[in-house]
Order: sequence, then C-alpha cells, then structure tokens
Amino acid sequence: MKRLLFILGNINIGGPQKSLLALLDKLDYSRFQADVLVMQPGGELQQYYNPHVRFLDTPEVVTAATIPGKRSLYWLMVLLRHRKFRLFIAAFLAMIRHLLFHINMNQARQRIWRKHGQDLPKLPGSYDIAFCIPGLPTYYVADCVQADKKYNQIISDTRILQRDEAIDALYYRKMDGFLSVSTECADIFADIYPFTKGHIQVLYNYIPVGFYERMECDLSIIKDRKARYKIMTICRLDPLKGIEMAIEACRILLDRGYDICWFVLGNGSFRTEIESMLKEKQIEDRFILTGFQLNTLKFLQEADLYVHPSRTEGKSNAVDEAKYAGKPIVLTNYSTAGEVISDHMNGIICDMSGEAIADAVQEMIQNPELAACFGDRCRGHEDGIPNLNDFFEAL
Repeated sequence: MKRLLFILGNINIGGPQKSLLALLDKLDYSRFQADVLVMQPGGELQQYYNPHVRFLDTPEVVTAATIPGKRSLYWLMVLLRHRKFRLFIAAFLAMIRHLLFHINMNQARQRIWRKHGQDLPKLPGSYDIAFCIPGLPTYYVADCVQADKKYNQIISDTRILQRDEAIDALYYRKMDGFLSVSTECADIFADIYPFTKGHIQVLYNYIPVGFYERMECDLSIIKDRKARYKIMTICRLDPLKGIEMAIEACRILLDRGYDICWFVLGNGSFRTEIESMLKEKQIEDRFILTGFQLNTLKFLQEADLYVHPSRTEGKSNAVDEAKYAGKPIVLTNYSTAGEVISDHMNGIICDMSGEAIADAVQEMIQNPELAACFGDRCRGHEDGIPNLNDFFEAL
C-alpha cells in the first residue's frame, strides 16, 4: 500500500481545500493510505473529509513557526515555551516591522523559515509521496518530512503572489516534481523557475460532488427573489475578483430593461467597499451579497447564468462547478480562461469591463437556445483525470 501525505496551510473552506476533499473521495483506499497535516489546524472543512483520511496532529511549535496573523501573542509564547528563542525574536521583530512599516509579511515568513525551519521537529515516519501547496507547506515538506518523492502543487498564477522568488527557488529545487491545476499556470511557473521545465504535470481540480449531495442548505435567499433572470457569481470579495465590473454590468443591464437579480456568494475584506458601490449605483435590491455559502453547487442549480468577472485565476473551482451544473457561463479574459471555456463553443469569454460583461450576458438572454446549448455541452463534466488512482501509482 502506497503511503501519501498531503500538507496544507489551513483547512478553511477554499478552492484548494475543496479540491483535495474531492480528490481524496476518489482515492482507492485498498491501494493508498492518505494522511493530511494542516499547519494551522482547526478549519471547519475537516469534518467533511473522507473517513479513511487520517489527520495528523500538528506540533504546536510548527503552527507557531508559521507566525499566524491571529492570536499572535499566544503563538509567540508557544515559541518561548519550546525554547525557540532565536525564532521568537525573528517573529516578534517581523510583526513589529509589519505594524510600523507595512512590510510584506509573507516574505518575512519566508526569510524566517529559511533560517530556522530545519530546527523544527521532524514529522515521524516516512512516506512514498508527499504533496504540498506553495508557501510554508512546501518549506515544511522540504525540511521536516521524510518521503521518497516530494511534489509541489501549483494552484494559481505564480506572478501575483508577491513572494521572494529566490527563496522559493531554493525549496523548489528540493522537490521531485510539480502538479499544476492548469497548463497556463504550469507555463507561467516554468517561466519564473526554468529549472522546473520537464518536471511539471497537469492535474486538474475535482468537484466535491458527493460532499454537496450529502449536505442540506437553505436556498430561500435566492428562491424568494423574484426576477426573470438570476445571475450568479461565486468568489471571495477581493479586488482581484473584479466585482466592481459585475456591479457596473448589473447597472447597465437594468438600464437596458432586463429584469435581473445578481447573487454573489462569498465573503472577504472588500465587502465594505462593494456595499458602497452598490449604494452609489442604487442596486442594493438587485445585486445581493449572500455571504459565505458552503453548498455552492446547490445554489448554482437555482441560477440561470454564471458570470466570473475575475482579473486572475489559476483554475477556478467555481467555474468548474458552474460547468458541471450545466449553466451558461460568461468569463472575463483572464489568462487561464481559455483553458476552461472555448469562446462561443460552451460559453462566452469577454473583455474585462462592465460593458463587455453586460453585452455577453445580454447575448445569452437574447439567445436562450444558444445559452442552453452552452450549458448542455458542459453539464456533468469534470476536467480531473479519470484514472486518478493509476496516476498516483505511476508517480
């Protein structure tokens, strides 16, 4: 039986965590043992993982070494309790510089781990393959995990991460290979780190269909809204997600006389700014911020159309779910859009502007047969590799 280890930074509800949940649901546990270690444990998604998955206890000093943004003083005390005095001083000074001078805290974490990571406790036991997402999980696998092979997972456009690429390169050289969520993300990564060329394979995200089917949810927030067309967007509320373009598109469509209601599923730090935009455009009753919703697939099934107005994506889980649900889809032309939708074959890819999004939505509304055809071409389809277990066996 092959022993697999997966390292995550956290187990909060997000795209990578949902994708791993789906992947581990498809694993053949007569052939594989799957362990998961979460560097900052306690996320709410853990309870939904396959019961065959074993979650390892994370040493508290390892969590403290990630310098969490929450309960910072507590984690500093953990470092003192474990007599990690040099690490304590480095973490404390980094926090002070961040508060006073707004230094990039992620880069500070990189520098601190490079100096002190090898002093942290090693993970007991050994594995055939260890997988890690970028950031400190990669560093932990390189410094503290015994595995025959180590794979880094490329989950986004590496150009936007604002990391110290020289330090990352030191750790990527310790990996045996890389798994990317898309061909475009793989190409971007290889351009930044040329030594990885020839060592990257594409492993598309999976949709946690079984997870969604088991879960009840309250759909009244969308069912109770009376509108001819219900449009949906699923994303965190972040400037990179282009929500202001969706707001502009909504205003334009209403001015053109279309009876629409636009629902955005998600939360984030940009919510206050978005609410101000809605008041300015006077569309608070037509552009609904539902907040976080766990069962996004059930909500998608209630929508007429899905719009993803993002500025950048690795490979969007939300778009994959909209395809699976058979919804007509409009995407902005971010760099990986063409890998999930073929323009005017199974959806529409438009320019990054509110007017362009409005024009694409209008085209769908005015051509319901075309919209239905787009949805039917995607319905029930997953991009993930069909023979997943053989894929892992061959690594």
